[in-house]
Amino acid sequence: MQALILAGGEGKRLRPLTDDKPKAMVLLNGRPLIEYVIDELPDTVSDIVMSVGYRDDVLRAHFGDSWNGRPIRYVQQEGQFGTWYAMRLAKDFIKEKFIMVQCDDIGDKKAFTEGSKYDYSVFAMHEEHPERYGVVEQNEDGTLKCIVEKPEHPSGNFVTTGAWILSPDAFKVELFKNDRLGEYFMTDLVSEIAKIKPVHVVEQNQWITVTYPEDVAVAETLLRTA
Repeated sequence: MQALILAGGEGKRLRPLTDDKPKAMVLLNGRPLIEYVIDELPDTVSDIVMSVGYRDDVLRAHFGDSWNGRPIRYVQQEGQFGTWYAMRLAKDFIKEKFIMVQCDDIGDKKAFTEGSKYDYSVFAMHEEHPERYGVVEQNEDGTLKCIVEKPEHPSGNFVTTGAWILSPDAFKVELFKNDRLGEYFMTDLVSEIAKIKPVHVVEQNQWITVTYPEDVAVAETLLRTA
């Protein structure tokens, strides 16, 4: 299995911490954030594809062409058009089932390993403010029905964590922009896949996200006590 890590964002909401580095390289307890993200990948991941953009030189210098025995290849991302758009840029590098994660979300290795048993999985947790995320709606058998991105009136508080298990067939879905929000969202892609294939919903027990400078101290405490 492969891994695709989206690390091309500017991290504007993390400034001034990202004035001279990408958000993936913000330090938590002395280590770059993205190292924790990689630590939570399933052991079956054989190689990593990194989508990079803003200050990619810092990421490339830190990781080089491999990390802890896993080869790393880089995909250059120009512009910010949404997660689905960024994912599609890696099409030529993905040859098998892969896990896709965000560089600023530290996930749950146990959940990721469970989800990797399937061709398609979405990872989710209960959140106090579901209107900020993609809200998960399920079929009677527990598989995914659809995901509603940042709804004005959420149907529940079970939301995506921005991590997915996908097969290369996902690249065959025609790219389209979310009319309401004006970007290309992974939630729309996975909702389309769910119409024709079973997408398993796996609940995470850990989701540490770093969006604002004040999140750093919180994340550092959570990581020390994990």
